[in-house]
Amino acid sequence: MNLLIKGAVGTQHGRKMITGFVSARNLAELYENGGLKIDEYSISNPDGYQREHSITRARKFARFIADDENGISPTNILIYLRQNFEPVVKEGNISLPDGAPLYIVDGQHRTVGFSEAYKMGLLGESENFDVPISLLIWSPDKSPEDQRLEEAMQFYTINTQLKRPRTDLAHQYIYKVKQVEKGPIGPNTKLPMDLKKKDYVPYEIYISEQLYKSGPWKNLIIPPNGHDEAPMSQGSFTDSLGPVLDFAQNAGLTMGNVIELINNYWSAITELCPESYDDWGNYLLMKTSGVYSLHLFLPLLLTRKRNLGNLPTKEQFLKVLSTMNEHFSDSFWNAQNGSASKFGGGKKAFTEIYRDIIDELDQEER
Repeated sequence: MNLLIKGAVGTQHGRKMITGFVSARNLAELYENGGLKIDEYSISNPDGYQREHSITRARKFARFIADDENGISPTNILIYLRQNFEPVVKEGNISLPDGAPLYIVDGQHRTVGFSEAYKMGLLGESENFDVPISLLIWSPDKSPEDQRLEEAMQFYTINTQLKRPRTDLAHQYIYKVKQVEKGPIGPNTKLPMDLKKKDYVPYEIYISEQLYKSGPWKNLIIPPNGHDEAPMSQGSFTDSLGPVLDFAQNAGLTMGNVIELINNYWSAITELCPESYDDWGNYLLMKTSGVYSLHLFLPLLLTRKRNLGNLPTKEQFLKVLSTMNEHFSDSFWNAQNGSASKFGGGKKAFTEIYRDIIDELDQEER
C-alpha cells in the first residue's frame, strides 16, 4: 500500500515538498500496516526522538473528528520521506512508491486518532474525509546524510520555535456570539447543568471582566490587546477558572455568587500575603503558578471544609487559610527563593503546587 496525495509539488530553498490531501482511510490504513511510522524512543530504539503516543489523547481526537458539525481538522500533518524521490503529478494526484520510508514528524496523535476512529466505527466506511498534509522529501544535496537528523530538527523547530498564540481575542468573539444566541449573561445567570467544559468560555469571560472592575483583581487582568502592567492576561485567567465553574455548576451558584466567592477567597489570600500582592512582579502568587494552583484548590477546600458552605465570607476564608501558613505566606510565593519557584512552570507545576497545598491541609486536619 502507498500514500496517494491529491496535491502539488513546491520548493523551498531548493528542497522538494508536497502539500495536499490524503484520505483519512488511506492515512489510517498505512499507519496500521506499518507503512507510516512514528520514530518513538524506546529501549529497542534508543535513537528515537518522539515520546510514546497517548492512546487516550488519540481517541479523544477520534471522537472529535466524528462530530459532523464541528469535527474538522484543517492543520497539516507533517510527514518526512527518508529517501530521494522525484514526484510527478498526474491528474492532480501524486503517488508515492510502495514501501517508501514515511515518518510522522508532527501530527502523531491526529494520525493515530484517525486510525482509532475507523477501528471504533466513528467514521463508518467513509472515504470522504480528507486530511491536509505536508510531505518533506530527503535531498542528497540539501539534507543531512542522516535522514533522522533532519526529522528531529523539524520536530524540534515546530515544538520550540512556534509560539502559542494568545486566545483571549477568540474568547471575546465566542463570548459575543454566545450572548446573541443564548441571551446576555448577568449576575443571576447559572451554568446549565448539561453544559460541557468547552462551553464555559463565555461565562469565564464574564467573570474575569467583572473581577477586573472591582475587588482584589481590579486592573490586574490584561484585556485583549491591552498593554497594561498586570500579572495575568485575560486568556490565562479565564482558562484557570474551569475548576471553580465545575464547583459552581454542581452547587447551583449564579455568576454573581461565583464573583463574590472568588473576591472573598482572593481578599483573604492577599491579606495573608500582602507583599506578594503589592509587589506582584517579584512573587508568583498573582501569576499563573499561583492563580491556577489556587483555583484548583478552592473547590477541594470547600468540599473538605463543609462548615464553610458554598459561599464563605472573607473572614471565614481567613480563619481557615491562616492555619496553613506554609503556603499562604509571602515567603512561599517569592519568585527568587520561595518554595513555589522550585516547582518550575507549566501545568505540571500548577498541579504539583496544588498537591503540595493539599498535603499541608491534610497535616492541619490531623
